[in-house]
Amino acid sequence: VGLYTMNCELLATCSALGYLEGDTYHKEPDCLESVKDLIRYLRHEDETRDVRQQLGAAQILQSDLLPILTQHRQDKPLFDAVIRLMVNLTQPALLCFGGVPKEPGLRHHFLQVLSYLQAYKQAFANEKTFGVLSETLYELLQLGWEERQEEDNLLIERILLLVRNILHVPADLDQEKRIDDDASVHDQLLWAVHLSGLDDLLLFLASSPAEQQWSLHVLEVISLMFRDQNPEQLAKVGRGRLAQERSADVAELEVLRQREMAEKKARALQRGNRHSQFGGSYIVQGLKSIGDRDVIFHKGLHNLQNYSSDLGKQPRRVPKRRQAAQELSLQRRSALNVRLFLRDFCSEFLENCYNRLMGAVKDHLLREKAQQHDETYYMWALAFFMAFNRAASFRPALVSETLSIRSFHFIERNLTSYYEMMLTDRKEARSWACRMHLALTAYQELLATVNEMDLSAEAAVRESSRIIKNNIFYVMEYRELFLTLFRKFDERCQPRSFLRDLVETTHLFLKMLERFCRSRGSLMVQNKRKKRKK
Repeated sequence: VGLYTMNCELLATCSALGYLEGDTYHKEPDCLESVKDLIRYLRHEDETRDVRQQLGAAQILQSDLLPILTQHRQDKPLFDAVIRLMVNLTQPALLCFGGVPKEPGLRHHFLQVLSYLQAYKQAFANEKTFGVLSETLYELLQLGWEERQEEDNLLIERILLLVRNILHVPADLDQEKRIDDDASVHDQLLWAVHLSGLDDLLLFLASSPAEQQWSLHVLEVISLMFRDQNPEQLAKVGRGRLAQERSADVAELEVLRQREMAEKKARALQRGNRHSQFGGSYIVQGLKSIGDRDVIFHKGLHNLQNYSSDLGKQPRRVPKRRQAAQELSLQRRSALNVRLFLRDFCSEFLENCYNRLMGAVKDHLLREKAQQHDETYYMWALAFFMAFNRAASFRPALVSETLSIRSFHFIERNLTSYYEMMLTDRKEARSWACRMHLALTAYQELLATVNEMDLSAEAAVRESSRIIKNNIFYVMEYRELFLTLFRKFDERCQPRSFLRDLVETTHLFLKMLERFCRSRGSLMVQNKRKKRKK
């Protein structure tokens, strides 16, 4: 009875918002009170997130909230309340349920909420919505600190959170079925951000010393914008790379075509003209069976190439606890216009914002003003933008903030901390392994940048590289870190890509160490003295 009453109340509240006639939205007199009621209902929803699901099924965001946002912007109290409600409605499903539920019933509700979020993301992918958000943010940032009220700061934060929530929604790969160079929903969203000018406001927030309090919000939004991108490929967009990409695609298609033709031919051979009960038996010379005799093959010759000793055996079932970890990060090539916009954004960000923003974020992290695990965004940005800088036109000055001994120490300390937590907190071992992989990628990029500095034509850059290497190679923790990670590799928590990155990083470290030792006349080697027993 309670749920039925709740449904009736929700229906009445939603009806009191207003109605859409053609392209014009007519709001009801008590529209503002209805929005506030919906916020209150969401505050008291149960563990299955029933209110959220009912509002998602009724498409309230698409049919009511977005039209109110775009057409009734001048009604400030209503606009503020709608933004508040949208931030709540678009909250990531992982936050709502505190992770992916293991219980089947709750998991069903989780997937339902996720499908509604994906529908919201599709609805947001238009220029008009982001245009309104962009204009509002611009007007608020025009106000000086003495003119800016507390509610203005709250609105700035809520707009940034709304953009963060929408970008955070994962892609529905089964529904979209997008190929490389095709515009996915995420690409359409990024293009709407670009057309509305919101990207310029993000660059302003990142570069302005007066707006330091938004540093972590901005870094989080930027990390979500670039989550599917490969920094090295992005840096080469528009540099005669298109012809190369096209030829690679043609070659790949040709290989697939040849494979399909071969399979078709094999299927044609398998179909005999007349049915035979006796397929024939053959002796496979040189291939021994259990005894000393050759294997006897009882199927047609056309099946011989598929022969394996495992044929007919029941595959061994691997328990769920021991199954290998799945690869989480998927990289894809976005539409060309989106890649060109992202490349220009990266170049401008490195030129004007990177050093200041990374300094501000590091300050927040060290003073513990940030939320738990916010250092992962710092490590992602370090790895991504340093790789982009290295691939585009290597200029160490653009990433000088993170190119120091302190950065190596910060990454190494976090990597060790994640590794210890992975061993102790077994329930969340996979989450700790993901953070560990991120820290390893950042460490790899720091080493790659120092290695690139070695090859620079400028003497000052080479000298800076030598000072950093002097500090790294003489500290035992940096040298023994890789050995520890190799020994404790666990395929149940860590994917194969982690092992590949670990091998590549170790190889780079050893190569740099070898070159460092050869270039020096004298080298200090630490000896461990054994204490003599009396």
